[in-house]
Amino acid sequence: MKRLLVIEDGDEYVEFARVFLRDFVIAAAQSAAAALAALGENGADALLIDLRFDRAPAEALVGDVGATAARLFAGDELRARRYLADQQGTLILAALRSAGFEQPALFVHDFPPRRMANLQKLYGAVDAVPSLDAGAIRRALAGTR
Repeated sequence: MKRLLVIEDGDEYVEFARVFLRDFVIAAAQSAAAALAALGENGADALLIDLRFDRAPAEALVGDVGATAARLFAGDELRARRYLADQQGTLILAALRSAGFEQPALFVHDFPPRRMANLQKLYGAVDAVPSLDAGAIRRALAGTR
């Protein structure tokens, strides 16, 4: 069976995957560090990634709050942290790609076409489905079998 690494700050996607994606062995990671460790230890055939990590502690987020605040938000660190949390899934994917992991990645988010094209240009095999729909996720992951 193929391995699916679910990367999220909660456990909803993991629970969903264990119930509806039984054709995969499911592993979970709740941060970039945990995802890197899981991929290094056991690998994965595909990644299912949450975009927003609004429940993650600030220290677990990828990205520099201070630098992001200075660059984008006139020094407002609260807005910068919220931005990093809102974009965390793509930041984690960037970290994984930088570390050499090229597994197909699937987001559960309704990205505008231009943003999806940019993600694919930057990170290669990336796709998205707009909701936790088992059929849509299975179809999107079909290329990993």
